[in-house]
Amino acid sequence: MSYQKFARDVGFIGTVQVLTSLGNFFLLPIITKSLGAYYYGIWAQINITASLITPFALMGLSMALVRFLSSETEINKIREAVYSILFFVTMSGLLVSFLLYMFAEPLAAFGFKDSGAAYFIQAGSLLILLNVLEPVSLYYFRVFKQIRKFSYLTLFEVFGKLLFTIVLLKMGYGLLGLIAATLLVQSAIVLIAFLTIVSQIGFVIPKFIYIREYLQFSLPLTPNALIRWVTESSDRYLVTFFLGLKSVGVYSAACSIGSLTQFLVSPLQLILLPELAKLFDENKIDKVIIYMSYSLRYFLLISIPAVFGLSALAKPLLGIFTTEDFISGWLVIPVIAFSGLMAGVVQIFINTLLIVKKTKAQTYINIAAAVSNVLINLLLIPSIGIVGAALSTLLSYFFMAVLCIHMSLKYFKHEFYFYDIAKSILSSLTMYLFISYFDISNIDMIFEVTGIGVLVYLFGMLLLGGFNDFELSLIKKYLFGIKKNLVKIIGV
Repeated sequence: MSYQKFARDVGFIGTVQVLTSLGNFFLLPIITKSLGAYYYGIWAQINITASLITPFALMGLSMALVRFLSSETEINKIREAVYSILFFVTMSGLLVSFLLYMFAEPLAAFGFKDSGAAYFIQAGSLLILLNVLEPVSLYYFRVFKQIRKFSYLTLFEVFGKLLFTIVLLKMGYGLLGLIAATLLVQSAIVLIAFLTIVSQIGFVIPKFIYIREYLQFSLPLTPNALIRWVTESSDRYLVTFFLGLKSVGVYSAACSIGSLTQFLVSPLQLILLPELAKLFDENKIDKVIIYMSYSLRYFLLISIPAVFGLSALAKPLLGIFTTEDFISGWLVIPVIAFSGLMAGVVQIFINTLLIVKKTKAQTYINIAAAVSNVLINLLLIPSIGIVGAALSTLLSYFFMAVLCIHMSLKYFKHEFYFYDIAKSILSSLTMYLFISYFDISNIDMIFEVTGIGVLVYLFGMLLLGGFNDFELSLIKKYLFGIKKNLVKIIGV
């Protein structure tokens, strides 16, 4: 893949990510204002529980698909690999979904502190099956660089959930309607992806020839996913235990806004890992270093102003997109936004351990972060509430980032562009002061102030010389290309 195509694909996915974020933004007020903090807390706990259990069924096989097929060209091997993994995770997903259904009552009493939540847990048990089938199905398009198909399916999922959620909530189905909307849309995504795969490579009953090799690579990643869950999501259970379901609803709503910075790495990561694996297998180490160094630079130049912007808009965002019950969580947003930046750095540097197949080192890093996260949560949540949970997440991701950078430097010599990062921080601070001046009271003002804030940041970077001539030309092409991409995506 040429650098130009890499940049174009990242730019296209970036545009899709903007639309996806908008869809999620519109979904948040619909859910919070319809369900309230208590039932939103139950919904958040169901999602967190699903994210805990899903790795047991997935067993890291989606990453095995990426790692082993990124440079594969033989159609028979591709076909065998794709269908053996799909069949394998289907069986494991069904089993784990059944177990969640059977143990819903004790889980509701212990983990949710509300036995009445058992009904909703049972209704959402099939989320496990769909949560393992969807990544495997979609990663096929990621591996073979069919970025537009991947992006269209992602958009369909976000806006499909938005549409069905609105309809079912308006019909009065409440939380059950929200669960049904999610199941319907994810089922459609899996079906469309599967039919597309069949049309491209045909269909065979797999013989599971390579499944042992894939599991040897992926099984060490399963504890990673579970341990990462401790770092990313266990605080919801601890907030529930110490503060109750209403508090976890407030915390989850704030986290859904603050974590937008973590999504900024998605356009890079979706393309970066398959490309790095291919380049490493071809022994093009110099290009591996170039891709990783520039990916880090561009991620930081975007995520740093995002952190400052979300911090300035924290209270208006919660006030406009939720209800009065949620506004107390506004202090969580800046901390989680910074955590998302650290998580993005981790995602970029963890690629080193994946391409050199040192997955055990990744496990040790995740264990250290998870243990520190739980200990800090136990210390801070009882004393300072949900802000303590957010600080625990930030400290854990910072710890992980330091360890991942240290491990990556053992294999590759990276360029960190410290001067450009300093210029970005200074420009972002100027933007923060500008945004904080406004008294924002509606959605229109949020978009207007955000747009002007972006211009303030870009102007500051231009004055400080934060972009070189080549990057300036890319920015111009990208800005002019946004309209073209939007036309292609939404058909206007």
